[in-house]
Amino acid sequence: MARHKDALFHPVFLDPRFMAALNPYDETPPPAQKPTEAPANETRSRDFDIKHIRLALSIDPSERYIEGTATISLVAFRDELDAVEFDASELNVREVRQGTRTLEFESFPGRLVVALNSPLRRGKTLTLQISYSARPRRGLHFVKPDESYADKPLQVWSQGEAEDSRAWFPCIDSPNERQTTETIITVPDRFTVLSNGHLVSEKRHAKRAQRTFHWRQDELHPSYLVSIVIGEYEKIEARSNTKLPITYYTYPGTTAEARRLMGKTPEMVRHLSKIFGYKYPYPKYAQVVVDEFIYGAMENTSITTHSDRFLHDAATELDFNCHDVVAHELAHQWWGDLLTPKSWKHVWLKESFATYAEALWLEHVEGSEEARYSLIQERNLYLTEDRDRYRRPIVDDRYEFPVEVYDRHAYQKGAIVLGMLRDVMGDEAFFRTLAHYAHKHEWQSVETNDLKVAIEEATGQNLDWFFDQWLYRSGYPEFEVRHTYDGATKQLHVTVRQVQDTDNGTPLFRMPVEIEVMGKAATRKFQVRVEKGEQEFYFAFDERPLAVLFDAGDRILKTLRHEKSKQELIYQLRRAFEFTARMRAARDLAAFKDEDATESLRRALLRDDFGGVRMAAAIALGEMGTTEAREALIEGLKKNAEARVRRAVCWGLGRFHGDKRALAALARSISSDASYFVTAFAMRALAHAAGAGEAYETLIGMLGRESYQDVLRATVFDSLAIASDRRGIALAIDHTAYGVQPSVRVAATMALASLGKEYPDERERVYHRLIELLEDKTFRVRLASVRALAVLDDPRAIPALRAVDEREAIDIIRSAARGCIRTLEEKAKKREENGKKEK
Repeated sequence: MARHKDALFHPVFLDPRFMAALNPYDETPPPAQKPTEAPANETRSRDFDIKHIRLALSIDPSERYIEGTATISLVAFRDELDAVEFDASELNVREVRQGTRTLEFESFPGRLVVALNSPLRRGKTLTLQISYSARPRRGLHFVKPDESYADKPLQVWSQGEAEDSRAWFPCIDSPNERQTTETIITVPDRFTVLSNGHLVSEKRHAKRAQRTFHWRQDELHPSYLVSIVIGEYEKIEARSNTKLPITYYTYPGTTAEARRLMGKTPEMVRHLSKIFGYKYPYPKYAQVVVDEFIYGAMENTSITTHSDRFLHDAATELDFNCHDVVAHELAHQWWGDLLTPKSWKHVWLKESFATYAEALWLEHVEGSEEARYSLIQERNLYLTEDRDRYRRPIVDDRYEFPVEVYDRHAYQKGAIVLGMLRDVMGDEAFFRTLAHYAHKHEWQSVETNDLKVAIEEATGQNLDWFFDQWLYRSGYPEFEVRHTYDGATKQLHVTVRQVQDTDNGTPLFRMPVEIEVMGKAATRKFQVRVEKGEQEFYFAFDERPLAVLFDAGDRILKTLRHEKSKQELIYQLRRAFEFTARMRAARDLAAFKDEDATESLRRALLRDDFGGVRMAAAIALGEMGTTEAREALIEGLKKNAEARVRRAVCWGLGRFHGDKRALAALARSISSDASYFVTAFAMRALAHAAGAGEAYETLIGMLGRESYQDVLRATVFDSLAIASDRRGIALAIDHTAYGVQPSVRVAATMALASLGKEYPDERERVYHRLIELLEDKTFRVRLASVRALAVLDDPRAIPALRAVDEREAIDIIRSAARGCIRTLEEKAKKREENGKKEK
């Protein structure tokens, strides 16, 4: 990950959950930035409106098979409706009836067309019974133990988002179609069935050794939010002061982990209901963990599905808890479920809102600084995608698969934009608008303009300019700032330039900016509006400023270069109130390798009140690379109680190549630090500092260490790739074998690509192993193998990747395969062009 020109951009600042397979020392220049290239997609038109779907299905988890009837009630939008078309993928439809009459139908790839006996007039209701069976390959997922994973649970769970519900029941699989639903599911007697809404009945069929669960949701929701989960669970009823039933479903023997993950839910419900200005909208809230979930979690209406990877032990909480995930999915019950985007173009209306809700929850429990630091982490994720992959507007209808708009622009950038919107509007107006927006559009599909109009109705503010630049245009401002002071006139002169490339849809941005001027006698804050390519501002100030802070609190999504003297940076690091200003000062002091700068950073590492500042100081000391900086880092490693700071210190020590004291300190962290993720950082740092061969024995010794989600075993392979250790190739091939823990297999797969590229004579066996993994049973490994082939950069993989696109059912893998093909073709073309130039 190359260093961005902005001081707050660094891989160490990322949430450690996003560090998998990332080399935090990679300084490879980023590729040329490019806009999104995909076809435009329109909001779906409909000939009829579905009012209710009733699914009566028999499901045998061990057979991966479903059969039953979907009863669908609909109302015509137009006259002379003589046929109705549903989304239906790989469903074996046997019969369609309207009451006692059998109707003719035709099945096509992805759709079912039913001919009506007589045309339906506008406003008239029709009810159809569709009998079918299926062995779903997406939408409804079956988890089953085998010889290699004997402890795996037997489960069935649905995942409809974005358009996969059509693979297990006929529907209009579009977010702008909403209906009430029932699920009547019959399963073998040992299983529990969970679903949306309230439980109507549970009946036992003793002779058949089966049970039938009847769930009903009376609130409108789109088909992608219809959920069923089948498995063996222990039910935990949350202690709550409200009448709302709040329950957690987890595996037997994991109640402590489940409470650790979900135990704050009652307080979250109360807090989010209050700040959103709308009471939690459903009759219950349940959460359930499942195995092999293809995403992190899913906000199905009134029942969230979590990956069981989020169940964690106490040691994991030295670095993070997963309460942000719980808050995110809970927030979706308002933003996404109560109000649903009209099309995937507007997916930010749910994902940005839910991501920002994570910060709102953190603000409630840990304070505004931690909440704002979390948005810096989100910012770095977004900037990485913007820099390394593509740039697009947040509101964008260009995609091949809907899953492609579920990216860092929709989640992270959008959350930061909401934070800026709050700053521009003010807290009272912002939260009053949310309440108005929710009440006005409850149980409806919404688009971005609905939010803008809600702002106008609730506050009178016209924010066309804000929406245009931040939502309908791409990118962010890249500021270069300079300041000088004239002692004779006692005026501060600040020059602000926006230097971003505006050729590909990125505008010059208009934003209110606060400039803080710090002096010995007083500190003053000046409000300005930046809107041009270059602007000059003059401020009266009675003394020479000791520090000038542009956007002191870093409220604006931006990059910033603001040249300052060492003396100003030292003062800013010690005295600035805003922690982001102190972080920036610490990073910029790395350019000065003298005693004053080193001592200032050492002091910040040991004494600053905020962990993010101590992290920035550790990074800067590592970049200095002096003996004094090394000693400060070793002292900081011993004296910092915060795991995130120790992670940063380990990164810094990893910059001291071959240094015995640095290597010894890292080895101590690997052997004795209580944090899984500090240990993982120390492993990567040791690999980088010691190089190929020197770290091998220490690293492979970690294959025997237990940790949360096997993060330490997985980091062995990340580290071997960093060290460019040839011996890692054979080890990685062994650990891609089916039966190894999936996260380790994924890490070994990605390490293979890096090492295979490093050693051309090993490339052949690496290539063939990655091609084999394209057909692996495990979703995460198949996806990793596609991404690894892009890294390996071998155009021979293109036919195999085309085959993946043809046979895969899951869109995220198909999308990755197409992206890999484009990457390989572009690189091959560039090599060919370069070869011609050389001739």
